[in-house]
Amino acid sequence: MARLGVALDLGTSGFRGQSLNLGQAGGIISTAVTTRHPLPGANVMDHLHFAIELGLDRAHEVIIHAVNKVIDHLRINKDEVVRLAVCGNPIQLSLFQKIEIRDLAYAGKRKLEALGVVAPKRDAQIIKARDILGLSLQADTDILIPPAVRHEIGADALAMMIQTGMLEKDEIAIATDYGTNAEMALIVNGIVYTGSTAAGPALEGQHIEDGLLALPGAICDVAFIPDIAGDYGGLEASKEDRSLKGSMKTFVLSKDMAVQPGDTVDPTTGSLLEKGEEKAIGITGTGVLALINQGLEAGLIRLPKIVTLDTKIHLSNGVTFIEKDLEEAGKAIGAIRAGHISLCQEAGINLEDIETGYMCGASGTYVDALKAQKIGMIPKGVKKIYQVGNSSLA
Repeated sequence: MARLGVALDLGTSGFRGQSLNLGQAGGIISTAVTTRHPLPGANVMDHLHFAIELGLDRAHEVIIHAVNKVIDHLRINKDEVVRLAVCGNPIQLSLFQKIEIRDLAYAGKRKLEALGVVAPKRDAQIIKARDILGLSLQADTDILIPPAVRHEIGADALAMMIQTGMLEKDEIAIATDYGTNAEMALIVNGIVYTGSTAAGPALEGQHIEDGLLALPGAICDVAFIPDIAGDYGGLEASKEDRSLKGSMKTFVLSKDMAVQPGDTVDPTTGSLLEKGEEKAIGITGTGVLALINQGLEAGLIRLPKIVTLDTKIHLSNGVTFIEKDLEEAGKAIGAIRAGHISLCQEAGINLEDIETGYMCGASGTYVDALKAQKIGMIPKGVKKIYQVGNSSLA
């Protein structure tokens, strides 16, 4: 009988699971991802509000139902699962365990005392599947719960610091999990400064008109190709006018989640110039970030506006990027940058002093790192960038 493990990342915008062979062969067997979080809302405060208003029992039931669905879609024999490792921020893990959450919802000590709230210990522990009501695994399956230092520094933040290896290196470095609730950690002279910022769901393709998570058919990258041989109306034409002439090549995720060439179009009209191998159905977070970078370089975007005739950037198969999308993405980029600046201020350094940047999470892994740096997602002075992957799932 095989010995299987399941890794589960309870993210703010969705759940991700992987099944693993724990035998000598090792390795990942399968992966399953939800297209959104099972609770209503786009951030952790919405999830807390739901749990407080409708009750912890109901929120826990919804969470476990979604977890069971993820495990079912891994297409493994659940009787062979001997270990389930769960990671996420303190709110998601508390809802999973069905333990007190009000200490995470209210900041003031007097408020908590008035409500009679006693904050639970969120130490590392191993429990049994039978302790999680409704979990569809064998009763004696081990459930691994990693620790939270405090509610601002959860298991996902610790996972990020451990997986990047930043704690073992003698350099000024910053690690960021580019997600809805963006955790970040800055290490300076052996001291770690941590925080998180409400980046919002735009980094994962949500709250974008034609946006979607990283799924087959998602535009994940773009490249603007200037028309250097075009007629720009004479030498007097401005750089901005000249730069609008060109094409936008798209890159699309295939059914196997591989990056494939998509259509090449005129970004001002959407006219097809060259047919690609994959058909696009929307744009994901990494595509949004790449498009902002290329749109700025092409002159299609002059902040805070899109300067095409219809104020849209046209991509393949009718997918467009509108000014409201630019505003949503701008909030996310600004939140990340504000977080970086705040940590540097607390540590008494400048952004330019940071030597190394670690990019975690789906957006941090699959985005073009140099494009992301040019729009402020990574401090400008960083010389080395490592794209680490989903550290919470790892």
